[in-house]
Amino acid sequence: MDAHSELAKIVGRFAPGDGRHDSPVPGIRCIKISHTGNRARQHWGAWLCIVAQGGKEIVVGREVYQFDDARYVVTPVDLPVISRITSASPERPFLCLTIDLDPMTLTEVAAQLEWDVFDEETEHPLQAVFVGKTSDKMMDAAVRLGRLFQSPEDAPVLGPLVIKELLFHILKGPDGPAIRQFVRSGSKLHKISGAIHRLRADLSEDVDVAALSKEANMSRSAFFKHFREVTAMSPIQYQKHLRLLEGRRLMIEAGETAEGSSFKVGYKSASQFSREYSRMFGNSPLRDAVNIRRHENLVHQM
Repeated sequence: MDAHSELAKIVGRFAPGDGRHDSPVPGIRCIKISHTGNRARQHWGAWLCIVAQGGKEIVVGREVYQFDDARYVVTPVDLPVISRITSASPERPFLCLTIDLDPMTLTEVAAQLEWDVFDEETEHPLQAVFVGKTSDKMMDAAVRLGRLFQSPEDAPVLGPLVIKELLFHILKGPDGPAIRQFVRSGSKLHKISGAIHRLRADLSEDVDVAALSKEANMSRSAFFKHFREVTAMSPIQYQKHLRLLEGRRLMIEAGETAEGSSFKVGYKSASQFSREYSRMFGNSPLRDAVNIRRHENLVHQM
C-alpha cells in the first residue's frame, strides 16, 4: 500500500461519517465529504491541509486555488473564502487532514532555518494561500502522524513533533520563504497577520482602522492596500464576513437564535444582521439554518 492510500485509509477510519472529526492529536481533524457541491461561503482557518483523496477548490478574491491528493494547502491566517468539493463520491469520498497552525510553533520551526536573503516586495507578492505538491517526505510524516491516532497515549506527545517535521519540510520548500514572512518580525505579512489576529480575536469590537494601521506602523492607505492584497477585502469587509460566518455557525452547531447570534458576533441590530446575512447567503438566517440541517449539507464545515 502506497503512502497516499494508507493516509486515505487512516482518515476514512477516523471519519466514519461526512463532516469534521477530531483526532487523538490535539489540533488535528479528519475530514470526509462524500459528494461534490456548489460553491459556498466558508470560514477557512489558519491550517495546513493535506489531501489524502478527492479534490477541492477555494476562491479568495479573483484567485482560484485547486488541490487534490497530490497537494497540500497552507493558510497562515483565517480567511473568509468561497469553497467547493470538486471530486468526491460515496465510493471515493474527499478525505483530508487539517492541522491547526500555531504561530508559536511556526515561529519555532522557522527560527531553526537561516533566513533567506531576498527582496520580499518584488519576489514574493503578499498572499495568504499556498498550494504545493506534497513531497514524499511530507506524505511519510503525514502517515506516521495518522498512525499515532491508534495510540491515544502516545499521540498527544509525539504528534506535535511530527507536526514540526511537516512544517520543516514546507518551510524548506518553494513556498517556505513567503510563508516565513508571516512570522518574520517587521515584515509586511507579519504586520498584517497581527491585524488579522486582532480582528479575529474579538468580532464584537468595531474595526478601528486608524488604530490597526498605527499598530502596524503603516499609513492608512498602505495598510488598506496590503490588507486587501492578503485577504482580497478591506478590514471592515473582512470582519463582516467573519461575523456572518460565525453567526451562521452558532445557529447551526450551537442552536442559537438569529437574534442571539447577531448580538454575540457584534451586531447592534438583529434586523441589520438579517439583511446582511440574506445578502451574503441568499436566504434569511432562520430559513438558511433550517435548510442546512434538513439537507445535512456539511460541505461548509471544511
